[in-house]
Amino acid sequence: MKARASEQFRRPRASLRGVVAVLALALVPRAEVRAQAAALASDLWRVAAGTLVEPDAIASGGAAPFWTPAVVLAASAPAARVGIETIHTQSDIGVNGGIAALALRVGGLVTLHAVYGHIGLGDMVRTETSPEGLGGSIPVFADVLSLGAARRVAPSLVVGAALRLATGRLGDRERSQTGMDVGILYDGLRRVRLGASTRFWDPTFGAAEEAASYSLGGEYRAPGFPMWGADATILVRYGLTLQHGESAQQLLTGGLVLDDAIELDVGMAHEQAGDEPVVRSRFGLGIGAGRYRIVVARDSGVNGFGATYRFGLAATFR
Repeated sequence: MKARASEQFRRPRASLRGVVAVLALALVPRAEVRAQAAALASDLWRVAAGTLVEPDAIASGGAAPFWTPAVVLAASAPAARVGIETIHTQSDIGVNGGIAALALRVGGLVTLHAVYGHIGLGDMVRTETSPEGLGGSIPVFADVLSLGAARRVAPSLVVGAALRLATGRLGDRERSQTGMDVGILYDGLRRVRLGASTRFWDPTFGAAEEAASYSLGGEYRAPGFPMWGADATILVRYGLTLQHGESAQQLLTGGLVLDDAIELDVGMAHEQAGDEPVVRSRFGLGIGAGRYRIVVARDSGVNGFGATYRFGLAATFR
């Protein structure tokens, strides 16, 4: 797909600033085809990542194996967990997607993961000198298929790895990449969890083609106390995400947990876009009932431009 001065891509209700910004480079020819592949296969997922109230590296929900391979089920016997999550933005922006994840603990030692994710940008049309669309819509989407495993190699250390196939498409340009992601989780400190992980890391890519992100995260769980007839706990989390050629993104959230049945999280993410700071608020609500858990989360969007919502359901079977 060649870019021309008289031709551009738009949605019928203009601007896609704040969402399509991460796709802009894909509309211009690049010297490196593999760099195009990396951008197309990973950029849209940054919209979904904006709804996380836990740092990627210590994610623990039903779709956690998508964000870090270092996920084990808390059981000494075979167990399984199924997680389904959907991501939506306002109709003017048009980003929609979902993640389905299966975690299976086998033999009481290893947890196996299988993940499929799809996210896309709808109603993109080709225009020339007029804002009227020409022809049908332009497909813009990213898919991820992942298979991985994690194991507690020491009483306080979990190590995981995942083989991922990521595919991205923008109009008639489609590229795929295969990578190996790793994750580490350490919980040997009293009331503290620490983690590190990669996402979309392809060892064959050079620095100029880098599309992977690298995440660090920590969580502190305060001593419990009674509240409204339940045992309550306060959580404080901090995350740092790094990506080649971009400023670091920092995440700070605080949560209140009641009897592990209700969890409320609020916080914010901060990064730099050129010389301008970009601040986004985060909100999350989790409700547990028996083997089921429901999650609702919201990201305010880049400087308030278009919120992103996440809805999830997870079920654990033992």
